[in-house]
Amino acid sequence: MHFEIGESVVHPVHGVGTIKSFSKRLILGETAQEYYQVITGKSIIWVPTNDQGSTVLRKVAPKASLNECRGILRHQPVPLDRNRKIRELELAHLLKDKLLPALCTTVRDLRAHSRQTPLGRIESDLLRKTFKALCDEWAAIEGVSAVIALGEIESLLGEGDKKREVN
Repeated sequence: MHFEIGESVVHPVHGVGTIKSFSKRLILGETAQEYYQVITGKSIIWVPTNDQGSTVLRKVAPKASLNECRGILRHQPVPLDRNRKIRELELAHLLKDKLLPALCTTVRDLRAHSRQTPLGRIESDLLRKTFKALCDEWAAIEGVSAVIALGEIESLLGEGDKKREVN
């Protein structure tokens, strides 16, 4: 997949960023390889491409996907397994590709689980990082700040909470 200079992308670890340049670089004395220079929050990272031009980067989700995500966040959470190890494996599988709907589902379900049972350190970190990734990508799609995105996401989750209280 090829990206254009200035295009918003998502890195699986560093999150949302913007393509600044594309060039061949010689790093650690190896054969020159093509890299995207990506500016994320507070970092500049060099992301290599493989021989076929593929990379770990993906495009930011399309704006139309936010409608699906709004529905997910408003929907009743799916109960997570009571066994912590199984729960962690299920969440890891769900987040494998770190696509926006998976971020929404994880935030919704793990947040609901935390209201019934205290989260351990690993799950607390996962919820915090996933919520941040969701807010950052949402903000990039909508062209708003992460704070505004957070407000909308919290509002949608709150709508879901109210529906559950009625039922």
